[in-house]
Amino acid sequence: MKSNKIKKEFKKAVNAYLKGKANEEQLLFIQQYFDLFNELDEVLVEQDFKFIEFTGDRIHSNINKLIEERNKKGTDYLKFVYLVAAVISVTILSVHLYQGNSVRRTTENHQIAANTVSGKRKTTLTLFNGIELSLADLKTGEVTNQLGTIVTKTKDGQLIYRNSGSAKETLAYNKIETPKGGGAQVQLPDGTKVWLNASSSLKYPLLFHDHERKIELTGEAYFEVSKDKTKPFKVYSSGQVVEVLGTHFNIKAYSGEPSVKTTLLEGSVRVSNLVTHANVVIKPGQQSTLLKGNSSHQVIEVKNIDVAEAVAWKNGYFMFNDESLESVLREITRWYDVDIQYQRESLKHQLFSGTLSRYANVSQVLRKLELTQSVHFKIEGRRITVME
Repeated sequence: MKSNKIKKEFKKAVNAYLKGKANEEQLLFIQQYFDLFNELDEVLVEQDFKFIEFTGDRIHSNINKLIEERNKKGTDYLKFVYLVAAVISVTILSVHLYQGNSVRRTTENHQIAANTVSGKRKTTLTLFNGIELSLADLKTGEVTNQLGTIVTKTKDGQLIYRNSGSAKETLAYNKIETPKGGGAQVQLPDGTKVWLNASSSLKYPLLFHDHERKIELTGEAYFEVSKDKTKPFKVYSSGQVVEVLGTHFNIKAYSGEPSVKTTLLEGSVRVSNLVTHANVVIKPGQQSTLLKGNSSHQVIEVKNIDVAEAVAWKNGYFMFNDESLESVLREITRWYDVDIQYQRESLKHQLFSGTLSRYANVSQVLRKLELTQSVHFKIEGRRITVME
């Protein structure tokens, strides 16, 4: 690819990323560009930090070129600068920690590729008649016409549902399932947009009937619900139901997690316990937590949080704030499809904070965790052993 074409494609990919519409190819392209920083980080390790000053100069030189070439003002420009600044801050933090510590490495010469392309493990769409389709294999344009509901695939891989005007009043459902390392985006028949995280599934009707819009979620998803005061939007997941009229929120309801977390970014939502029928209304910037189980005394806890942490996955990052190692590695397992073993159970309770790219190699992610010197990792195939 010639230099000018590379620049053009990079700008296009970043613009799509900032709008949340980057496809798998664009995400991979961005990752390849920012591999520059990871490569420089490796140079620091191998050369005993002799090139720290050179590294900083080279990073800033490349960033300045990108900003100059962009030639665009406004919100998108600022978001682009913040994106690049985040990459720089993570790199500088790594350099700082490397300078102050000599870290024993057990991940050397063991590389597990990041699952940046969900097509490696198929994301599937199951139609109302049981036919299963691979999203990666579907061509752009109309995919199917089911009982008058037309499904199309956009160039960036999104599925869009729309009523042709002759949709039949029947309870027919579709289901999207993502694998480890995968993801999907779908626009439901009412215009609601859903981003589905790895190892998740979403079941929804071809047409919303009666006086409500009801769907089922396992795993994690981010929702931008289309407003309709006559039809509340309800998401059922792991013992709870979230009810909204039109808003933006995130639900994390994985089967392997001890709780279900609902985070609100805009509007208001009501979260109800399906066992006790207890409910709470949360506001923007708040997160509800429902511990799993059938206890009649179970309550829904609500707290204020940094919502960026809850939706970091949607923007291509892992973000942790005093998170236990066990919880951190559950995220890594879902994304990289690896098996985790602990040398000692007590290691699970180590706390971590930080922001890491989901499109880095898993060994690079683990090395960042090793910088704390509280844990080390041994990689053998797809098995990762956590050690002191």
